[in-house]
Amino acid sequence: MPQTNIIWMQPAWIEKATSWIDNELYRQGIKRTGSIEQPHIRHWSTVLKIPTNIGDIYFKAVIPELAYESTLTQTLSDWYPQCMPQILAIAREDGWLLMSDGGIRLRETLKTEDDIQHWQVILPIYAELQKKSAQHLDELLSLGVPDRRLAVLPFLYRKLLNSHEVLATNQPGGLSLFECQRLQDTVDLFTSLCEQLAAFDLPETLHHGDLHDGNVFIRDGHYMFFDWGDSSISHPFFTIQNTYASLKRTLGLEKSSPWFERLRDFYLESWAEYQAREKLEVAFEIAEQLSSILDALRWLPVLSNMDEATRNKYIGAVPSLLREFLSTTQV
Repeated sequence: MPQTNIIWMQPAWIEKATSWIDNELYRQGIKRTGSIEQPHIRHWSTVLKIPTNIGDIYFKAVIPELAYESTLTQTLSDWYPQCMPQILAIAREDGWLLMSDGGIRLRETLKTEDDIQHWQVILPIYAELQKKSAQHLDELLSLGVPDRRLAVLPFLYRKLLNSHEVLATNQPGGLSLFECQRLQDTVDLFTSLCEQLAAFDLPETLHHGDLHDGNVFIRDGHYMFFDWGDSSISHPFFTIQNTYASLKRTLGLEKSSPWFERLRDFYLESWAEYQAREKLEVAFEIAEQLSSILDALRWLPVLSNMDEATRNKYIGAVPSLLREFLSTTQV
């Protein structure tokens, strides 16, 4: 759809959001000191920057399909204030979130490979958040966080392979009929891999879904986790593949870089109480093979909110991830 039709750019929506922001600021004794800026616009979300007498404050809005992000972020902020942004207000019905400044984006500090050491600190912190969150699955699911646990992944995978509109079969950027058949032939393999991963008996928990250097901030010496709109309940090891991908993009790391193994080891150390290192490494390898399917599944709620013209701009998103999975199989 034309950019002017994006809801976040429509005057009526901007007026409504501004009114809510001003009311919340007034209620908390905070004064807006300038015009609201809109530094981020996507079909599925937007961010507003509000200058105030206590510093910049940020507002985030998402499409209805991702509305759980506001309540999830509020809940995580209550549970883990040391690694989450301070939440000033949420509007559950709208999926709106008002929060304090998170500090410096991690991406701004990653200039050389030496800076990757930040992740050696971040990943154990994130693992602790995951382990603690595993004790609250019912509550997290009740917030609307998608259920993508290993037991339901085979069903979700079959459903994905029958979503021909998303696969864009025989369209430019989409999958060929041959690729679609190959994917259908992997259903049993996919199910087997899920069962193998489940056999390691690691607790399923919160999977961020997009843990990269643009979604981690540094403030007052603390690392803060932002942007939980792609999260789900699933196997803990899926998340780190997004971190790997961001390091390849930001620093141009090759797949063979020793940094990936180092970061894996720092992360797996946090799970040593559950399995021996050798078994954790095997589980990590299986999760790595399956992770592209988790990434494909997180596109579905976003694509379902788009009209055909907008969806065509992202026509290759899911097919490319499915091809990535195919590249790891012998089918």
